[in-house]
Amino acid sequence: MVDQTTKGLSVNAKTLIVILLFVNVGFATKMLNKYYRMKEAGYVREKTFHQQLENRVMKAFGSMEELNKMISDITRQKEEAEKLTASFKEHDEQLKLANEKLEDIKAMLEEEKARLQKEIWGLEDSLSLARKTLNSKDLSIQELLKNIETTKKENVTLRKQLEEPLKAPEEWRLPHQ
Repeated sequence: MVDQTTKGLSVNAKTLIVILLFVNVGFATKMLNKYYRMKEAGYVREKTFHQQLENRVMKAFGSMEELNKMISDITRQKEEAEKLTASFKEHDEQLKLANEKLEDIKAMLEEEKARLQKEIWGLEDSLSLARKTLNSKDLSIQELLKNIETTKKENVTLRKQLEEPLKAPEEWRLPHQ
């Protein structure tokens, strides 16, 4: 006869353990798959710009030579742009110096203009004074000419008066005043 005291688990307990074991293995497999998918997606996100550019160029052009040619053109253009930038800076400095010189010359010309304007005003004042003097002298000359004409007329009348008594000595007349 068999002893009824067996050590071990019942069939129901063993079945339950096996079911739990399968569920845990399935869950672990699912989580491992999820981990590998995330790892692959992260790797794709972590690719460098150069690799992504290379892939795009390969899709667009189909060869690495064209990519290298494009990269060399870009670097050449960058170097040319840097040279142009340097020359523009040099020209800018030269233009600044030229502008400073022009400003100095402009200030000097403004001073010269002001000095010449003062001279012009002084000459205009002296010219107007000379005109006034000439006008006053013209008036005095005209008065003198009138006086000379009047004197000539008086001389003519006096000569006539003097000649009349000479023609007729019998009659002596006194000049009219």
